[in-house]
Amino acid sequence: MRFLYYFASCFSLFFLLPYGNLLAQTDTLPDFSQLNFKTIDNVHGLSAATNSNGDTWVRGIIPASLRGRSIILQIPSARLHDYALYLSRNNNLIQIHRNENGQEDNFPSRFPRFHIETSDSVYYLQFQDHAPQIAQVQLVDRQEFTSFESIRLFRIGLYYGLALMSVVFNFVFYLIFKDRRFITYCLLLLTTFISFFYEDGMFYYFSNGKWTLDYLMVWNNSVTALIALPFTKYFLDVHQFFRRYAKWFNYGAATLLAAALLFTLTDHIIFYISVYALCFLLTSICIGLAIRQFKRDVYARFLVLAFGLVVITAILFVLHTHIDSETYGWFDLGTFRLVSALEIISISFAIVYKVRALQDENEKNRQELDKYLRSIEQITIQEDHPTYSAAEVLLQETSDAQKKTVGERLKDRYDLTEREMDVLLCIWEGLTNKEIADRLFITVSTTKYHIGNLYVKLDVKNRNQVQTLRDV
Repeated sequence: MRFLYYFASCFSLFFLLPYGNLLAQTDTLPDFSQLNFKTIDNVHGLSAATNSNGDTWVRGIIPASLRGRSIILQIPSARLHDYALYLSRNNNLIQIHRNENGQEDNFPSRFPRFHIETSDSVYYLQFQDHAPQIAQVQLVDRQEFTSFESIRLFRIGLYYGLALMSVVFNFVFYLIFKDRRFITYCLLLLTTFISFFYEDGMFYYFSNGKWTLDYLMVWNNSVTALIALPFTKYFLDVHQFFRRYAKWFNYGAATLLAAALLFTLTDHIIFYISVYALCFLLTSICIGLAIRQFKRDVYARFLVLAFGLVVITAILFVLHTHIDSETYGWFDLGTFRLVSALEIISISFAIVYKVRALQDENEKNRQELDKYLRSIEQITIQEDHPTYSAAEVLLQETSDAQKKTVGERLKDRYDLTEREMDVLLCIWEGLTNKEIADRLFITVSTTKYHIGNLYVKLDVKNRNQVQTLRDV
């Protein structure tokens, strides 16, 4: 299964390479009197028709308040970039060229942008082949557009700052605790970051329109769904479940990657639908595992609420962008980003507290084990020395407890390591260097090294002075 994750990651990186789509130019313009324009469902003010070449033409109306003014026309969708704009002037269609690089206003664009100034009321958009669902066409005054875009970029930057900070924190926690929950969630955050970076048009923005990355989301979403599986396994400690059904998970991962590859090669809609259906199926399995442990595991509740809300919002966002932008208007990219930010915060805190709880439990188990080993040692002493009375054994236990209490104070005061504490207790028992080395399974030279460190930290010069510290 790990091989499939590496394979998916390599494909994702391959499709991150910059490439651009050339805007196709039509040799001849259609006779609009022969086209049957029909209103686009759930999109106000737009109608569409298809010509004999299979191209889709969309007709829109410029509001009277914007006619004769300097305005910006833009479709704020990273998936719609291969289209042309025409204006009707004197019964002729004039093609308007894009202002991709912001030469006129020195303001880079996140999506294809057209700067127009016309008194006509009708414009036409030409899409190659079948046009996908059009969420909206923005027509904004040029000065207002610059102001609004600055605010949008600021809000986007806040989310990216939070996401990158969480990535760094989880990676640092992984280096400290060596816990795979952190590294798998770190990878999950990175793929989510790439998704929003694409949807926000930031690849287009930083490449001045050269990077359209048509197949990026198909591969990135596939990798995200695959990474969600090991994250759930480590977060909920359900290793046995994944071992039991490892074969089926491998089949599912292979099918998902195959569907993504086939869509990349063919652009067929059935493979596109298959990719997203499998992505939601795999993430639903993760949520189902969390639901099974909902009552007995508080961290499973975190996963159900956080992942569940993200998956539901993702489904509604897909409906918003592909089917009905008005009915699902509340579930745009801004809402999806807000839900993702809440998920990042909640899961990150849950991981930290879970690891901390596991460390506390391990420390408690270690103390219980030490107590058990000491009891065995006392039994062994009594068996080796049957002449010891119960009172003498109790006195020995009390002495050992006092030594430990004094040792803990010295450890905190002089910043002693665990090994230096072991050596200190051996010195208090009057053991020689060779006996200390044998008990602690270290060499005599290592014993001398720790004793030298003890002398420096405790500011003593010989063992007699070390012995006097027992009575401190």
